[in-house]
Amino acid sequence: MKLLIIDDEKLTREGIISNINWNKLGIDEIIEADDGINGVKLAKKHRPDIILSDIRMPRMNGIEMSKEINKILPNTSIIFMSGYSDKEYLKAAISLKVISYVEKPIDAKEIEEAVKSAVQTQTLYEKQQITMNNHDRHTKRKLAIEVTHPPVKNSDVNYQKRFHDSGYQIKNTTDFTTIILSLKKPISSIQDNDINELYDTIDSCIKKYRMNYILGVKNDAYIIIHIFTNDKITEYSINNICDDLAAYLNKSYQYYITVGKNVTGVKNIYESYNIAVSLLQSSFFYEYNNIIISDHLKPAPNFNQNLMNEFEECLNNHDKNTIFKIIESLYKELLNNQHVLPNYARDIYYKIFTLLYNTASSLHMSSFYTDSDTIILDYVSKDNHLIDIHQILVDKINTFFSALEEEIKDNATIFSIKEFINKNYSNETLSVKDISEHVYLSSTYVCTIFKNETGKTLNQYLTEFRIEKAKNMLKDPRFKITDISSKVGYSDSNYFGKIFKKSVGLSPSEYRERYGK
Repeated sequence: MKLLIIDDEKLTREGIISNINWNKLGIDEIIEADDGINGVKLAKKHRPDIILSDIRMPRMNGIEMSKEINKILPNTSIIFMSGYSDKEYLKAAISLKVISYVEKPIDAKEIEEAVKSAVQTQTLYEKQQITMNNHDRHTKRKLAIEVTHPPVKNSDVNYQKRFHDSGYQIKNTTDFTTIILSLKKPISSIQDNDINELYDTIDSCIKKYRMNYILGVKNDAYIIIHIFTNDKITEYSINNICDDLAAYLNKSYQYYITVGKNVTGVKNIYESYNIAVSLLQSSFFYEYNNIIISDHLKPAPNFNQNLMNEFEECLNNHDKNTIFKIIESLYKELLNNQHVLPNYARDIYYKIFTLLYNTASSLHMSSFYTDSDTIILDYVSKDNHLIDIHQILVDKINTFFSALEEEIKDNATIFSIKEFINKNYSNETLSVKDISEHVYLSSTYVCTIFKNETGKTLNQYLTEFRIEKAKNMLKDPRFKITDISSKVGYSDSNYFGKIFKKSVGLSPSEYRERYGK
């Protein structure tokens, strides 16, 4: 605690300071003043918990000084010292709620007892303040969450009165704007000192523009701030508040700030809140540390099957440069777009991942599956943002082409055979002879080296390849089974059915029923 000693005699001040064990009493800072006027100045500057003051001093006596200090520090404990038994001074001291009166000449033990009593009073006051502040904070946070819901008809809930009870004089014409601060890390995981600093920053950022606010915490992830004023809320002030908050958050946090529209009247707060929530959903398309304000200018992109066809064609042609142009163009279209649902974007990326994996599978690129997590859906269904999913896709494409280079380098002939089959498997007449001619080798030699390298005959490999393609198409209800049969190189659908069941253990229709979308 802080102690302010005020006495015009320097020796008296020094004697008091040197003869008492202040740390033992709980005093860790002592300030000195030589008269009442300087006492007021230092009290304003240092805000002491306890004041130990002489009564008779030049320029301003202790009674006059204490009246001035009481205006700014009404809960500070005051102890008077005087060598005069003046009843008028004692009456004035009582009216000021002075907690103790010590006569001169000073007795160190009397000072200790008086200060000890003052420390106990201040400790009790601090505990009461903490309790009151916690209750006040809880009440306001509860109110901040409740006003996010539209008012219920015939309800006796009076939000305007609730604001009045919390110390805010609002009117029917009061302006409100909701800001939502979404942090990547759970709020409960932030250290007490850091979260208190964050709340203090929010407080100073808003009060800087002479506005009030209440805030609440939702789902341990969102800080909901309702800003209000009986004057007009301007776009300029809201933008500045967000910029000031962002400047602080950029040092230590990953976050999004979303801003609802300006509304009039407490019953309409939910409208501003709903817009801020809607913008928060679109944060999927924004990089971290962004302020998101409603934007009606950017149109919704329209992606069609041509994108997938182009991507698949480039994969088959090993056109890495064009593939990256395609996905970067896709990313730029989606980035910062408030007119696309996150699940729509996730579906596009899911289809691209699927094409990538199916192509790797058809080429039997085992080195592409070196990581433990090969479930495509995991990449896009986790609580990631667009930037995270896009970066995973970029990494996977790079991995694909690295694996492709390894396959070509390890055995160019085998890779060329697999690639030829990949492009021609739908041809019913595809034969070992066709494959041999493609690689400029004899049929016998091709069959021998392929079996040695892969452990499978060419016919086994071709059949398995066609069945895998058929399995992928059976999951899509748009394709008829007879059409699938033709697409994978079997003109006779009955024969296709026999081959499929022998390989998979299920007929094509049974497989579709079990694994179809």
